[in-house]
Amino acid sequence: MAMNLKRFSFMCNWVGADWLVAGLLSAGAAVDPILSPQQEPWKQTEKDWKDGRWNKTAIGSFLASTLPTPQGMIAKGLSIRVGDRGQAAVGYDTATANLRLAWTGGFLDFPSTRFGINGEPKPAGPLLFTAPKSNAWQGAAVQWEGHHLHGNRLVLRYRLGETSVLETPWAEEADGVLAITRTFQVGPHSGTLELPVQELLGGTHGETETINERSVAVLQAKSGAALMVAVGAVQLQVSAALASRTLVLRIPASSRTEVIQIIQWGGAAESLSRVKTWAASLARAAFPASLLTPGPARWTVLTTQGQIAANSQAYVVDTLTVPYENPWKALLFTSGVDFLPNGDAAVCTLHGDVWVVSGLDDPKLQSLRWKRFATGLFQPLGLRVVGGSIHVLGRDQITRLEDMNGDGEADEYQCFSNLIPTSTGAHDYVTSLEVDGSGNFYFIDPLGIHRIRADGRAIELLATGWRNPNGMSVGPQGTLTATPQQGTWTPSSQISEVKVGGYYGFGGPKVTPERPLGYEPPLCWIPHSVDNSTGSQVWSPVDGWGPLGGQLLSLSFGRCALYLVLRDSVNGQPQGGVVPLKTRFISGSMRGTFRKQDGQLYVVGSQGWQTAGPRDGCLQRVRYTGLPFDELIGLRCHRDGLLLTFTRPLDRSAAEDVGSYGLEQWNYRYSSNYGSKDYSVKDPEKEGHDEVGIASAKLSQDGRSVSLRVPGLGPVMQMRLRYSLSSVEGKAFRGEVYPTIHALRPEPLP
Repeated sequence: MAMNLKRFSFMCNWVGADWLVAGLLSAGAAVDPILSPQQEPWKQTEKDWKDGRWNKTAIGSFLASTLPTPQGMIAKGLSIRVGDRGQAAVGYDTATANLRLAWTGGFLDFPSTRFGINGEPKPAGPLLFTAPKSNAWQGAAVQWEGHHLHGNRLVLRYRLGETSVLETPWAEEADGVLAITRTFQVGPHSGTLELPVQELLGGTHGETETINERSVAVLQAKSGAALMVAVGAVQLQVSAALASRTLVLRIPASSRTEVIQIIQWGGAAESLSRVKTWAASLARAAFPASLLTPGPARWTVLTTQGQIAANSQAYVVDTLTVPYENPWKALLFTSGVDFLPNGDAAVCTLHGDVWVVSGLDDPKLQSLRWKRFATGLFQPLGLRVVGGSIHVLGRDQITRLEDMNGDGEADEYQCFSNLIPTSTGAHDYVTSLEVDGSGNFYFIDPLGIHRIRADGRAIELLATGWRNPNGMSVGPQGTLTATPQQGTWTPSSQISEVKVGGYYGFGGPKVTPERPLGYEPPLCWIPHSVDNSTGSQVWSPVDGWGPLGGQLLSLSFGRCALYLVLRDSVNGQPQGGVVPLKTRFISGSMRGTFRKQDGQLYVVGSQGWQTAGPRDGCLQRVRYTGLPFDELIGLRCHRDGLLLTFTRPLDRSAAEDVGSYGLEQWNYRYSSNYGSKDYSVKDPEKEGHDEVGIASAKLSQDGRSVSLRVPGLGPVMQMRLRYSLSSVEGKAFRGEVYPTIHALRPEPLP
């Protein structure tokens, strides 16, 4: 049953139009945009990723992000729109619990580079004033606890040592004068709390006085003036520094809870006298206790109709249609998914939203209800439901969201843990929130894999050495996997099975006796043409998902695809390979979760650079139909060949014909170059692949395993094994696997 290998190669090329079209049709997607050469990932350029739509989005009254200031970047920033008409905004540093700048006019100006997520938002209006970069709440340990949302108002929560503080900012305006108000509720405290609140560069002199029984402090310079008025049991000071003068708020020790208000302004010196009189006469504001109750709902429910794929194969892709067009022009670059106890899906998006999706149990998906649950999060790239509460992974913190009144919108944005080492680098994403059986959280970023204790109060760096990772997983037995992106010191895509303390190569070799290559070998390498940008991995449940139950799966952001990961271990060294499955998604697949109510895999993904997906994002379901599934499901490397295991018994004549198989191999070069070409194993200086001869093929007695005798088989970074076979019932199928061999079993093939 030998066949022409040129024809075989064409038929088995996994990016061939037949497989791609079949996958797209099963997903209910349009075919032409994917097949267009202009949309192939390796042909995209920066102009394909410029997109200014974020500036048209109604994002809500706040946004967490990195935030530029005249004194440098705030890593953990929180911008808040204030005023009855949103006519001003303030920017907090949540790491120090201090308001660092205020501005008037617009809210935020979003970058357009790479859909707005490869840069930081900037204040969209002139600055009103700034605060010093350092020394916030001097002498007090700060713990940010999050914020409560009431309509357009935010109540910030933090602790200064053992002292609890609530703070709400707002804007007041009259006769063309605008000032920022900050109302504090400060718990009992034994020592003085001191906060530098406003600076004036080049300040020449400052003074304090009392007007209407209120403390007033002013600064003046040639460039302008600064003003602070305080209401309550406080003291104001003017502090001189080398290049500026600073207004300082001092809150004396108190055995009771104090309510304090300060009014801040900055502007032209000639306006100082008028503004001072106005600010000193503003009505004293008691702490607005009503803001601690849930506010009114802001977002209406949207309805979409899903698309159920025809039961044409064992695993098909249903599409839960995303409301790309919506009243708020919210961008639906989906980036994380999990399920609430009632089975509703919680989905986060790259631009900061969380949506709750109901109607998933409708057999026809005719009425999917999308409710915008939360906004303003910092580029979330992971979401998990723990204890019935949605936990979202941002670049600044893990946020726990709580709906206090059952209206389908989050009122409490609780800081579960802000121990994430937030970088101000535009490309330093924090991805893939995972949870183990003990409730510990995991995520991966350019520093490595981190574990946060179940109570959120401690963090560990477990392993390092991945370039721009966008995926990981935690297996049922605690097994960790991770995936970097090809580039410097990363020859090609890969999946690592992680050991604690391991180093996986990005940054250059670190040779030790236990690490002779200078890095830990991955579970498997993946050719860049097969998966140019790898997402997360997913462990399928042992029962209920057909032949792929109990397996490790890997998502491809770049190819919008799903792979079966074959795992093996020889002398404690993990190795394996990927089998491309005949499923395709309409956006770059990144995260997946199995839903216990129906036992199916739900996948979210996003548009972005180097991905073949035509849609901004997706929510799709990989559903097992119960139809027969013929595929390679096991691979073991012996001293004399490869043992292949399939899901069902094979036709013997095809299985034992060596012409049914094609095998080639090559290596990569680990170097500081951006990626690697493919190099011959026989002649390492020559580019290309080596064909590998197969001496014989023998089918096992149960018909499910094939022993391929391969003379001269040895360790190699990359192989490609293709097969064209038939089941015992005569159903033809074909496929391929891309293994990596680190070691061979000493025993011969069975």
